[in-house]
Amino acid sequence: MLFSGKIFGWYSNILYLCSKIIEIMAFTILSAKRFAITLKATIHRSGRLGFTSETAKALDLNAEKFAKFAQDDENEFLYLIIINEGSEDAFSVRENGGYYFIATKVMFDTLGFNYENGDIIFDLIRKPSLDEALQGQVYFMKQRPIKNKEKKNEIESEL
Repeated sequence: MLFSGKIFGWYSNILYLCSKIIEIMAFTILSAKRFAITLKATIHRSGRLGFTSETAKALDLNAEKFAKFAQDDENEFLYLIIINEGSEDAFSVRENGGYYFIATKVMFDTLGFNYENGDIIFDLIRKPSLDEALQGQVYFMKQRPIKNKEKKNEIESEL
C-alpha cells in the first residue's frame, strides 16, 4: 500500500517539521510609508549643509540637536551623526523659518568640496549598526553624481 505506516509516518514527520519551521520564521512587513521619502542633505553655495523639511522631520531635527561628522580610515566616505548633547566636536543644528541647516563651510572647504559652482547633494542612508560606536544616529552620506550643467560650469571655470 502506498500509505503504509512507514511512509505515512515519514510524510507526517515532514509536515510536522515544516510547520515548526514556519512557526520559527519571523516576517517583517516593509511599509511603503517608510520608503516614501528620500532623506537628503545639500551643501549649498554658502557652504551650509541644509535639510529638506521631510528629512528634518525624519531625523527629528530641532535647534537643540547637534551633529558630528566622521570619515572612514581612507577618507572616502562621510557620515553624519545626529546627537542630543553638544561637545567640542559637534556642530549646532540651526533653524531659520522652519529650515534646518548646519554651518559647515570651513569643514567642507577643508575637505575639498567644490560647492561654490553648484549645490552638492547627498542621500542619507541610515546605519543603525554604527550608532553605538559613533554614539548617535548615524547616516551614511552618499554623494549624488554631479549633473551635466554643474559639470559644464566646473569645466568652464577651470579654463
